[in-house]
Amino acid sequence: MSMPNPYPIELRERAVRAYEAGDGTYAAVADRFSVNLWTLWRWVQRRRATGTVAACDKRGGWSSPVVLEVMHAIVRDTPDATTGELTRVYNRRVPLAHRVHRSSVLRALRRTGYVFKKTSAARGTGPARRPRQARRVPPVGHGGRSRAARVCG
Repeated sequence: MSMPNPYPIELRERAVRAYEAGDGTYAAVADRFSVNLWTLWRWVQRRRATGTVAACDKRGGWSSPVVLEVMHAIVRDTPDATTGELTRVYNRRVPLAHRVHRSSVLRALRRTGYVFKKTSAARGTGPARRPRQARRVPPVGHGGRSRAARVCG
């Protein structure tokens, strides 16, 4: 869930002007403009401190640990590598404290517009997978229970 967008500057200015003009208490003006009492209070305080009621810049959030310059160099060197292979190469090139998981590399590739592969071309052209072996049926006389079930119960 992300933060909602800020209230429009026009609404902020009208509400603060109404309060400063003496049209009522914080509660009355906030109710009239359908905002929270403390929201109006912060707007008035911001106007007094900075001269504007404009919203502050959004801040915080999470930044990627992947160094994009290193990742771009690796992709240029090995354009046909899988994300797992790219991650291994990346982790060899950066200090131990900056190593990342495959999912971080995947997100960095998506964010920069690269198309990623789940398997390499060499692996995709190999022989078909071996068929699954039939399930082993337990010998008669054990009632179909596992060894642990026979010993414990």
